[in-house]
Amino acid sequence: MIGLGRFGTSVARVCFELGYDVTAIDIDERRIAEASDFATMAAQADGADEEALLSLGVNRSDVGVVAQGQNIEESISCALVLKRIGVPWVIAKAETMLHGEILTKVGADRIVYPEHEAGIQVAHSLEIRHAVEYMNLTDTSGVAQLAVPSHHVDSTVLDAEISCGQLSILLILRSSVLMPRPAPETRLLAGDVVVIVGPDAALDRFADEP
Repeated sequence: MIGLGRFGTSVARVCFELGYDVTAIDIDERRIAEASDFATMAAQADGADEEALLSLGVNRSDVGVVAQGQNIEESISCALVLKRIGVPWVIAKAETMLHGEILTKVGADRIVYPEHEAGIQVAHSLEIRHAVEYMNLTDTSGVAQLAVPSHHVDSTVLDAEISCGQLSILLILRSSVLMPRPAPETRLLAGDVVVIVGPDAALDRFADEP
């Protein structure tokens, strides 16, 4: 993980909680001190310094994340160096589409636009208000995770889908049990969490009281 701003810190913390070995790199000594709580190794270094990255064993990493985005030249250099030393998969944060295009050209395998993606989610949440998590698929459709609303408790999967129109229930989480692709006759219970996909209007019909 190169760059420990809000985005980089969040990614590093969650990766560490998921059990990954995390090497956190930043030029800021204060951020490195804080990262010791959620990183396997935290080092103060320039993320574009090839020798420094090699000395830290970054070349043995399966994935590299360039989380700094505001200094465009620096982020491009970091992505380039990570690919040069042999990191097979590089994810890079970009501030603009042009920035992302340049990162792709220097070898970054995946580009993320955190602020843009967050803006999309917030905009969609104005319509899909009850979703815990939402990922847009098109301008007017997406995938949402939410608790089964009271008016669908004891409904079958098929009845709930038909009542909302163009909606599919992909998964039910019941306590700690995952039920992927539930059968049409499966009944929804209080406390279930579902993952549903369809047009935003259908997602909203599922969530809102009739």
